[in-house]
Amino acid sequence: MKKDIDLLLINSFAPRQRIVSDAALENSLAIIRTYLVDKGYQVDILDEQRVSGAEQGVPHWCLTLLRLFTNLQLIAYSKVKILALLLIILAWPLQSLALFYRKSYMDQLINNIANQVKAHNIPVVGIKVWNGDAYTWSIQLADKIKQLAPETTVIAGGPQAKVYGEKVLDVTAFDLIIMGPGEEMLASLLQLRKTSLSKQHFLDSVHTQLSPNRLICTGNYDQSGKFKLNTFTVPNYTLADLEDKILFHTLVDGLGCSWNQCNFCSHTRQNMSYLPRPVNEIKAEMLAMSLQGISFFRFSSSETPIKHGTAIAQMILDNNISVNYSMFVRAGKVTKETYDAYCLMIKSGLKAVFMGGETGHDAINATVMNKGITKKNIIDTIQCIKLASAEVGIPCKIGLSMIYPTPVIEGVTLQDVFDANISLIEDSLPDTVIINPPGVLPGTAWFDQAEKFGFKIADDFVVNLMHYEYSMYKPVHAWKKLDFSLNGKDMYSILAETGRMHKAVEALHIPIGISDEYLMMLTAIGQGSKTDLLLFKKHSLIDIMTGSSSYIKQIVEKINHYSRMVAASNNNLH
Repeated sequence: MKKDIDLLLINSFAPRQRIVSDAALENSLAIIRTYLVDKGYQVDILDEQRVSGAEQGVPHWCLTLLRLFTNLQLIAYSKVKILALLLIILAWPLQSLALFYRKSYMDQLINNIANQVKAHNIPVVGIKVWNGDAYTWSIQLADKIKQLAPETTVIAGGPQAKVYGEKVLDVTAFDLIIMGPGEEMLASLLQLRKTSLSKQHFLDSVHTQLSPNRLICTGNYDQSGKFKLNTFTVPNYTLADLEDKILFHTLVDGLGCSWNQCNFCSHTRQNMSYLPRPVNEIKAEMLAMSLQGISFFRFSSSETPIKHGTAIAQMILDNNISVNYSMFVRAGKVTKETYDAYCLMIKSGLKAVFMGGETGHDAINATVMNKGITKKNIIDTIQCIKLASAEVGIPCKIGLSMIYPTPVIEGVTLQDVFDANISLIEDSLPDTVIINPPGVLPGTAWFDQAEKFGFKIADDFVVNLMHYEYSMYKPVHAWKKLDFSLNGKDMYSILAETGRMHKAVEALHIPIGISDEYLMMLTAIGQGSKTDLLLFKKHSLIDIMTGSSSYIKQIVEKINHYSRMVAASNNNLH
């Protein structure tokens, strides 16, 4: 660790990986460091989210045995379910032992970090806080730092702050919480800390000059307009940042969503629709990343509008930049201009899209979701992308996201919604379907008008949800029960309905739950066929269930080799 550090940034993590993209390049912390270093501050990053990160602290023999048991479970499940259950029970002590080793490692890391903060007299620590066990670990870390280094200010930010906002204020371990982009606010805070005689003097100054309470809203989350994001920063990754990571970069193509009215979506906390990033800045970032061997990009905004996507694609083609990218898209009325736009984007390197369809039932999408699209819009947009891909002769994969079960309205049953969903999937045939149970998040219409939509939520629901860690190695009925219901169905019944939809989609031989960035990367390396995707889903699930990385390491090695090869072709453009 460097000496004279002004800010230590820490990426929180859970004992087990949740998704195979956990080891993506940590762009947000790198952006903060790059911005602050340019301002003259010393910033260090500690990031345990690596490809092999979940294996740290666990003996190799334990992981090997877990993989053996899990493989046997999956084989038995398709043939003799009672045998699969027996194997799960037999493996349970081994899972517990592996988690004991892993959590012991995480506890020791907390002690090491807190001691380093004390030894180096680091004035400010920033934690990127994720949900579940990562949230619990963040609180434990903050408590330990406050115990050993009481003059150090601990600031929380990241996804947990953006989703739950003021609910994070219940945790007293965090001195401040930043809800929104952090780089510009952290620069102000670090400057204020340098001129403050003590931590308490600093916090008093923050409350006087910046925010009356511990929650500071910035960027799109700032309702006052005082703390808007003024610049986009191109992150400078170090060799340590790239080590044991997947070489794909989350690129900020814009902020917000052009619709921003969905009843279930926490993005509605943002107070603007969509702000596109200047195309020349996107060009500069793509070229800067290629110098570091990165040619895979996932656009960050919750939707890249067609007009902006077309402008980006034209820039890529005009400058002969070789990249592969994925993005979130919104279904809509398809025109010739839509078709031409997708042809252009696919030519420029668009390899995968992620589309929120939510449901195939128009009345539910209109009243329950407030999605602003129809079943026909979804089917037409998916078919348009497929036709554009065929015309260009370059594959572009499509992921469709759905919510099931859903709240219902008078005259519509849950079976009606189920049937409409299957009809939508059969008519559109996406490359993968992601099916999520309904999430009731603070700041959304579903949460604020829970009773209207058929939800019943206990007083402690949000706190428990923030700490909730689902266990992929356990049967669902062994998961901890959250105290909420939808139309009289408790959590287990809701998850059973989600499972019913999973099975129906799997019966159509469509892979379940593959993210757009992996659709992009697998397609680019020639492993994007339906068979390839099904194998990827199976073996990556084994990695997640066992806390090992033996399969994903092999895939990432191929992805990173391809990324460097494509990036090298841009060398003459710098």
